[in-house]
Amino acid sequence: SYTISLFRRGTAKIAQKVGEEGVEVVIEAMRGDDAAFRNEAADLLFHLLVLLVDRGVPWDEVVRVLEERHRTAD
Repeated sequence: SYTISLFRRGTAKIAQKVGEEGVEVVIEAMRGDDAAFRNEAADLLFHLLVLLVDRGVPWDEVVRVLEERHRTAD
């Protein structure tokens, strides 16, 4: 599968895909095509989740960081 091929290609390739998808999200946000924007946002989130797994960072740790930032911003 595509996901397995990403893991086989390694962290650098996965991180590169996150960067590419991030750029595509920005482009579609500026173009104003909501359907394309949603698709690119989904691609970005998918690749970010794959990168988190590759790096051994659980999703709940990312959520915890966001919660801490919210607490300190108040």
